[in-house]
Amino acid sequence: MPKKKEIKVEVEELSENEEYISRDDIDIEVMSTTDDQPAVYVKFTGFNDAEDAEEYADFLVETLPLLLFQSTRLQ
Repeated sequence: MPKKKEIKVEVEELSENEEYISRDDIDIEVMSTTDDQPAVYVKFTGFNDAEDAEEYADFLVETLPLLLFQSTRLQ
């Protein structure tokens, strides 16, 4: 019987001034349009303040393309 491949788990350390935002902390709403230029919008709400929302937006700009196009499997 073949050996199972070991999975290495890396835990990212947060800086002292960073806070993990969990799925329970924010609400997600997905909307689409049907006008001349159809589009999909994703609205995230539930942040403590505008600064937290801006930080999350910056995070999404960097990571969302990787998350969307890295795999076709539903996570």
